[in-house]
Amino acid sequence: MTSTSCQRCRAETELTIVHVADGDADPLHIRLKELPLRVCPEGHVQFVRPEFAAELLQHLIEEDEPELPAGEEKGLIIKKFMCESCHQALEPKSDHKHTFSIEIELEEIDAFGVDLTMPVYKCSACGKEQLHSLREVRKLTPAAMAHAFEDANIPPPPGVL
Repeated sequence: MTSTSCQRCRAETELTIVHVADGDADPLHIRLKELPLRVCPEGHVQFVRPEFAAELLQHLIEEDEPELPAGEEKGLIIKKFMCESCHQALEPKSDHKHTFSIEIELEEIDAFGVDLTMPVYKCSACGKEQLHSLREVRKLTPAAMAHAFEDANIPPPPGVL
């Protein structure tokens, strides 16, 4: 259910769109595009519903990121990354950064975009470009999202600070 009153001042809010909000958790850069939010006359910004951030994070980690081309991480102490296609070792240095664009559709909310920009690594055997591992992306996503929310002027939930 969408909350229509401001969590800070209890004034009525209206739907607004933040065109771009960026966040970083090096080396991951996340860009939220056409992000739906609610704003009150005092300028307080909040999510369209209280569980929005958790829903978005879960959607990204469980549904979208597994679709990205990513190698497999091996080794406990010394990490090696293997190509998802031919299982040969990936180059140790990234070839370049690549942006993966995702359209997010959550229940009762208009679709919006998320861009994930990460270094990609080229397999010297088959030439496929891919992320080092999904584990690496998943571990960085929450922090990058939090920074993007800060960029959109959304305060942390009560009790966090």
